[in-house]
Amino acid sequence: MRHSRVAFGMMLIVIVVVLGTWQQGRLHADAAVAPAKIGVVNVTQVLENSAKHKQLQEKMQNDRAAMEAEFKKMKDELDAAQANLKLRTPGSEDALRLQGELLEKKALMDAKYEFYRSKVETEMQRWTESLYQKMLTVIKNVAEAKGLDMVIADEILDLPAPTLRDFMLTVKTKKMLYYKSQYDLTAEVQAALDKAD
Repeated sequence: MRHSRVAFGMMLIVIVVVLGTWQQGRLHADAAVAPAKIGVVNVTQVLENSAKHKQLQEKMQNDRAAMEAEFKKMKDELDAAQANLKLRTPGSEDALRLQGELLEKKALMDAKYEFYRSKVETEMQRWTESLYQKMLTVIKNVAEAKGLDMVIADEILDLPAPTLRDFMLTVKTKKMLYYKSQYDLTAEVQAALDKAD
C-alpha cells in the first residue's frame, strides 16, 4: 500500500509537471510572432514609369525647348554684337561702348543659364519627393489590402556599370538579392499610383 501511495504521488507530480509544461508551451506559442507576409516593389521602376513622371518629363522638355529658344536668340545677339565690334576701330569710344554691351549681354546670358539650371534641379527634386511620398501611401494601401506585414524595396542593378565605383556602390546598397515573382507588387503599385491624385 505504501508503494501504491508513492506511485500515485509520483504520478500526480508527473501530471502536474506535464500540465505545467504544456500550459507554458501554449503561452509561448500564443506569444510567438507569425511569419511576416512580405511584398516587393521596384521603387525606381515605379517612379520612372509612372504617368505622373511622364507628365513631368513632358513639362521639362517643353521648358527646355523654350529655354533653348531664348538662349539661341541671346547667342545670335551676342554673335551679331561681336561681328559689329570687329567693324569698329579698336580702342575707339564706339568700340568700348559695344564691348561693354557685349560683356553685359554675356553676363546676363550666363546668369540666366545658371538660374534655369537651378530652377530645373529644384523642380525635379520637389516633384520627385512629392511623387515618392504619394508612392509610399499607395504602397501602404496596396499592402494593407493584400494583408501584408511589410514591403521591401528592390532596385535594378544596371550592368555593365559605368565605372567600378558605381558598380561597388550599387552592390553595397542593394539588399534584395532574390525573391519569387509572386511577391512582386511593382505593377500593382504603379497602376494604383497612376490612378491616385
